[in-house]
Amino acid sequence: MGWFKKKPSEAEAIAAFWAWWGGVRDDVAAAIGDGSVERFTKQFSERVDAIHKDMQWELTPGTKAAHCLVVTPGGNPELRAAAARWLAQAPAADASWEYQAVRRADPSVFESTMVMNGHRLDMDKVRYGISVDSDRTVLDVQCYHPDFAGLPQGMPEQVTMLTLDWALGEDDVEIWIGEIGWTATEPPTPKTPRDLQHAVAAIADDDDKWILLGGQRPDGAALSAVVASPLRSARWPRFDTHVPVILAYRKANASGLPIDESLQALRDFEDAVTAAIGGNGTLVAHESSDGLRTLHFYVDSQTNAEAQIAETLPGWREGRASTQPARDPAFAKVRHLMP
Repeated sequence: MGWFKKKPSEAEAIAAFWAWWGGVRDDVAAAIGDGSVERFTKQFSERVDAIHKDMQWELTPGTKAAHCLVVTPGGNPELRAAAARWLAQAPAADASWEYQAVRRADPSVFESTMVMNGHRLDMDKVRYGISVDSDRTVLDVQCYHPDFAGLPQGMPEQVTMLTLDWALGEDDVEIWIGEIGWTATEPPTPKTPRDLQHAVAAIADDDDKWILLGGQRPDGAALSAVVASPLRSARWPRFDTHVPVILAYRKANASGLPIDESLQALRDFEDAVTAAIGGNGTLVAHESSDGLRTLHFYVDSQTNAEAQIAETLPGWREGRASTQPARDPAFAKVRHLMP
């Protein structure tokens, strides 16, 4: 009689990974030093696959420690929360090891030559045209290399995306870069990868920016929204579940938007829900129209934050209060609020 082995849950797989790591970390460091680290490849792959089969891992030099262990979603928003939870259980960094859940910037690449499909590119010739989009709190970027003109279709785009990851790291590309293009014509004011880093640091300096949006619904009703900017899921990698809190309010102006005591009650209730979930969720936007306000919360599905939000709903006194949570690691439910 055969037996089926139950696949471990994500939490069990993460715990098993770190339990295994505690017994091999010194051996892995020694193997990096003597060039035999490939003997650990199968063990790493099995344990990372147990968390999710599409997650990726790599060993790189550390920035403060000697080595860095990276387990990354590889740009897949569906896996970002799992990678963040893996990192949250990592041991403290020390002289030997540090840990990351995304690929970091590697500016040293721009001192080398890239060989791709038989084409050689001197990376020190990479430059960028940079445009600041203050409304969206992002940078629109065009990558320039003089040899792009001689590359086959699709390769300039591939090189561009690689250079952005090397210049900024995965997270900063996803959060702070807007429109991306490429060209073989030098921009009017070409910027180096280091300049691009400085530009991102400058725009990211105000990381608690909120913007006001206004408009009309298809039925003509006025719509007002306040949105965290930039509204990118990579800013909150652990929060993979959308929990909209829909509140009916009593007092509105002629356009149906909240005023006076109803506006204050909405603000107070928003603060109460935020306090209830603590560090296990965040408010990313709210929108109001025709007597209803929707608070767009995102929470960590591996915590009790969703239940904590539900428990606050009876405390709303102005009308009905409801919610309909849905798993949404890519923030698709608030895409209409992304300017």
